[in-house]
Amino acid sequence: MPAPSRTSASAERGQVLVIFVLALVALMAAAGLAIDIGRFYTERRFLQNAADAGALAAANTLIRGGSEAEARAEAEAVLSRNYSIPPNGIAPAAPPPDGYEVYESGHAGSEAYLLDGILFSAGSVRVAVRNTVSYTFGRAVGLDTQMVSARARAKYSGNLLPIAVRNFVNAPGTGSGTAPCVDDQRSFMDFFATANTACVGTESSTGRTDPNPGAAFSASTPDNDRANHGPVIEILGQGAQPGNGADFRGFIALDIRNFQNTSSQLYYNDVPSGVTSSVLKDFAARWIYTGGYPGPAFPPATTPPDPMDQVGLLFGNSTGAAIDAFDDRFKLGDEILVCVYSGLTMQIPDFQMNAPGAITLPATGTTASVGSFKVSRNQSFSGVVALTTVGDAGDPANPITTGALSGTTPFTYSPNPVTPTMGQGTTVNMTNAVTSGAATGIYSMWLRGEAGSPYLTVKYLPFTVQVGTVTRDFSITSAASEGLAATLGSSATWTFTLKRIGSSSFGAPVNLSVEALPGETLPTGIGSIGWSSSAVSPASGSGTNTTLTINAGTLAAGQYTLVVRATGMNGDSPNRQVTKLIPITLSVATGASSSNTDYVDVTGFAVMRVASMNTNTVYAYAITPVIADPTDSRLRRGQVARLAPWN
Repeated sequence: MPAPSRTSASAERGQVLVIFVLALVALMAAAGLAIDIGRFYTERRFLQNAADAGALAAANTLIRGGSEAEARAEAEAVLSRNYSIPPNGIAPAAPPPDGYEVYESGHAGSEAYLLDGILFSAGSVRVAVRNTVSYTFGRAVGLDTQMVSARARAKYSGNLLPIAVRNFVNAPGTGSGTAPCVDDQRSFMDFFATANTACVGTESSTGRTDPNPGAAFSASTPDNDRANHGPVIEILGQGAQPGNGADFRGFIALDIRNFQNTSSQLYYNDVPSGVTSSVLKDFAARWIYTGGYPGPAFPPATTPPDPMDQVGLLFGNSTGAAIDAFDDRFKLGDEILVCVYSGLTMQIPDFQMNAPGAITLPATGTTASVGSFKVSRNQSFSGVVALTTVGDAGDPANPITTGALSGTTPFTYSPNPVTPTMGQGTTVNMTNAVTSGAATGIYSMWLRGEAGSPYLTVKYLPFTVQVGTVTRDFSITSAASEGLAATLGSSATWTFTLKRIGSSSFGAPVNLSVEALPGETLPTGIGSIGWSSSAVSPASGSGTNTTLTINAGTLAAGQYTLVVRATGMNGDSPNRQVTKLIPITLSVATGASSSNTDYVDVTGFAVMRVASMNTNTVYAYAITPVIADPTDSRLRRGQVARLAPWN
């Protein structure tokens, strides 16, 4: 084989050299572009830091009571200081003045598409900045400049603390106070008027002056500007107790409950399920320390108060945790946002019915004395309860459905309406049941109680009616009436036990299902409903267990009352129908709170300035009047500025 010629080897070396040079050029270009891109990222971080600082500066200026013009000037000054040492040696231009903002093409005037400028909108400030940076190495491949931009949005929102402060003491007052007032809480005072006029007039009069920030705070003489600020009062501690002597010292749960009925006492936010009062106390104290109530936001207060203006109380012995957290976070002169209530605590007005004992009726005949039950109340309920009987619409054989139990009101209740009493309650007698050809069996009916005052409250309680002679029966019980779906979309479970009554087996299996209360439908969005066994043969002894599982589906957080139906044909000769109904509660993403029935109606919100504090008490005075809307600009001094997503 002949050896390669010198000419051929030289050509190959020349080709390798060309490839090497080309690769080197590409490698250097890539390295240069990487360096340029690094410069752009550095510029982007530089601009983002400046935008963040400018937005927060503007928001904090508004919170301190400044105008939008002052907030804009502060943002521009902060941007200018941040621009003084540009990482690429090119200082960005100042943002355009008001009315000359720059937007993305085709989106003029749309704040979400702001490219350069400062915008103010309800509750937030937007700052968009940009700068043109030249390529260094990119010029080798025809690249000239790159626009780098950054945007920041700061929201100023209520830093609402879990504290409710009395609006009045000794309301409606005597009308005998004269200005300048002397602080005397034995007489009428409006804590959200100026200290000099707090004693003037009555609760409903307008002869008092609204407080304002006035002079700068003086730690040595905090009560030095009585013509402008409110009287110095206790907002946490023994002296903050309400006029009706309740065990409340200003510390509230702050979870926006609806106390319109007794099944809606709900915990929201990050409070875990099954919470105890001591755990709730710690959560609320944490809100003081970490930046205020996390929401959902309070709606504007209304007159009279809406049920969604109500919050549960924490009792007096819980207040120490709030004072400790307050002392850790705040100093004298700090300005805070609080809830305001009338000065009197409330309790859920409620009544209770207990089920009548076993009721037995003939297939045909008149029963003069049917049975009795009691209706009781708590100390806040002052109305009357109207009683009616509702048939089991889901049972075609029910005597009310078939008309075999006659009359528009099959039982006469006496008295009706009933005025419940506390303690054991008021006895109600059931009389005058008339049956005509009713089928022998055991049926369920509903006792309905309705109170129209202080607001509409309707309760249903199932009771059992036996017609004729039935020898085989069963009982159904649940270990708990409430099932908890701990999070949205999760499931709750109940375990039911069915036992036979008597020495003989019941007969056919008992069929189980879930339905709504009379006249209602299952809540929209409820998920799957399933049984470990929906056909159960009741056993003797410990009985037969079955598990009900309900998925919350898309239901919102809250409590939902449902009904379990258990029905079967027994082994009597001939077979007799036996039906039992059991109400259950599905709680979705909420904790139990059945022991707490005390609350306050939130009548508004106000900013106060911390005047003094010790290990037992926090004192403050008002620097705004009571304002219904917690987002009102007059409350900005009690708000905080936080960076928020651009969109």
